Amino acid sequence: MPIRPGLPSLADVTYTDLAASKEFYSGLFGWQFDSTLDPTGHYTYAVSNGRPIAGLRPAQPEQPVVWTLYLQSGSAPNTAQQVKNQGGHVLYQNEAPGQGHVLIAADPTGAVVGFWQPTTEWDFQTGRPNTLVWSELNTRDGKAADEFYRLLFDYEQQQIGDGEHFDYTVWKLGHPALGRMHMGTAFPAEVPPHWLVYFGVDPETGTDALVKRAVSLGATLIKEPEDIPAGRYAVLSDIAGATFAVIDNSKASR
Repeated sequence: MPIRPGLPSLADVTYTDLAASKEFYSGLFGWQFDSTLDPTGHYTYAVSNGRPIAGLRPAQPEQPVVWTLYLQSGSAPNTAQQVKNQGGHVLYQNEAPGQGHVLIAADPTGAVVGFWQPTTEWDFQTGRPNTLVWSELNTRDGKAADEFYRLLFDYEQQQIGDGEHFDYTVWKLGHPALGRMHMGTAFPAEVPPHWLVYFGVDPETGTDALVKRAVSLGATLIKEPEDIPAGRYAVLSDIAGATFAVIDNSKASR
């Protein structure tokens, strides 16, 4: 698959117990896992027909357990320099032997995001039930976030709210790729800016039934199932505390 800078190229979750996290996500989404795709043995991929869906990596001491979104980069070193030039901070940069270059940074608003430059054939599976279908930046400084990411990847950005009571921009690269939402009073002050990843729900299952399954597997329900223009969604945290959303796009009203 050709590189398209700015599109989601991976999402991974940190864990405190690999076996427990694998059991949770296989029970929830039916994921299978392949640890042989990483020659170092430190990273585990969730796969479908050999194609990566997501990644699992060990949590570092004294760091929160989180889902991280990675945007595709044509040159990780160049992206790192751009991040610095535009007021962001590089947190981690390394080469994944035989796979590509990885970069994790904090944008100027404080949200952590990854960048991935694959050096081999990379066929990230997305846009289907049980895979990544949307990613959304929640931030308290929408203007700064829009500018930072637009300068990185030349997104076309469209405001779909009124810009005040509901401030949400959709970022496009020919088609909608990502979203950015202003964090209002509904977000407690202690919640930091963050990217929220959404996984697709099989319409035959439905969001409500999937949420019940997640809770039975040990998840915590953060936001009850709700209908929004994009579909019926809910927000959960997994058994280790990593937050993610699920959405049934077949219920979209727009």
